[in-house]
Amino acid sequence: MKEIIIPNHIYATFFEESAVLLDSKKNIYYMFNDSAADFWKLLIKSGSLEETLKELTGLYECSPDMIIKDMEFLVERLIKSGLIETQMNKI
Repeated sequence: MKEIIIPNHIYATFFEESAVLLDSKKNIYYMFNDSAADFWKLLIKSGSLEETLKELTGLYECSPDMIIKDMEFLVERLIKSGLIETQMNKI
């Protein structure tokens, strides 16, 4: 299973229902809408992608499959942007 890691050079600020992330290495800001901000808050809280997705399905009144699909797309984008990294867990 992959572990999600937020690099130390990524900073988040939350306001109202959205968030702004700063990649301090690239000096680039990213704006998150409400669902992406919720994802980020839960990821910070739980430290687990699996737990984050589970909690998100309880927050929104739509299909859990749709939420998971959308968040998996978000995770792919976050990895490509360097906002999160993956590491394989050794079992």
